[in-house]
Amino acid sequence: MGADVQRQGIELEIDRKRRSANFYMPQDHYHKVYELFYLVSGRCRVFLNHTIYHVQPGDLVLIEPLALHHSSYGMAQESERIALSFSERCMERLEERCGRGWKERLGANPCFAVEPGRRNYVEHLFEKIMVEQSGHDEFSEMLGEQYVLELLAFLGRCARGNRQQLANVAELAGQEEAIQDAAGYIYHHFQEPITLELVAGRVHMTPTYFSRKFKKLTGFGYKEYLSYLRLKEAQRLLLETELSVDEIARRCGFSDGNYFGDLFKREKGISPRLYRKNPQIL
Repeated sequence: MGADVQRQGIELEIDRKRRSANFYMPQDHYHKVYELFYLVSGRCRVFLNHTIYHVQPGDLVLIEPLALHHSSYGMAQESERIALSFSERCMERLEERCGRGWKERLGANPCFAVEPGRRNYVEHLFEKIMVEQSGHDEFSEMLGEQYVLELLAFLGRCARGNRQQLANVAELAGQEEAIQDAAGYIYHHFQEPITLELVAGRVHMTPTYFSRKFKKLTGFGYKEYLSYLRLKEAQRLLLETELSVDEIARRCGFSDGNYFGDLFKREKGISPRLYRKNPQIL
């Protein structure tokens, strides 16, 4: 794991790892910060929010805070990836310099295919960030942040020029496309009383088979994926509204307020009411 720097609100963390062909992330994965994922070599599949991306060498994936994601490397070959995490402050500083609106364009299409002639430039920036993460002198923080801003500016230029490419989204195999459609349905309808049987029926699979394929292709169980989306929305409503806990539970798709409270505490380690008073705990 790369070094972690936190001074005056700036947080940068970067590491470079090789993954075996059968590497599997064992648990739910999301961050409170941004992540920029870059594939150096090999192949992998990234499930982000509700979309499956086939990531190839030279692809950059921008992952926003709290976005549920999972990567799998079952592509019969070793892969190497770089993961860079950075704070919201970096995004704010780029917005201060480049104006508003570019961040939304990046978020709309988060997977970028870097042109072969520009990959050395991008990889060199990652290498320079790694050097500065050693924190060997008083200039390391400033230089590390400037290199991250340069990477983000590069992505912004790609977005403005409309050169970004979604990595093979249109070429998903039949079952992958069905599972992605199911994930999209869950993502947009989690407030409703949807069931495993209903979602499986929409993609013409039995519940048992659907559960197995959903787990294999997304990395998440159907129930844990649905619960994550509901709890994420509940966190937002707890902080941004004055709705009662029971009303928030109902709006997020929970039929029972007590069940919502128990699940929230089990998953987050704190009750909804206490979280509303102390959101910094999470």
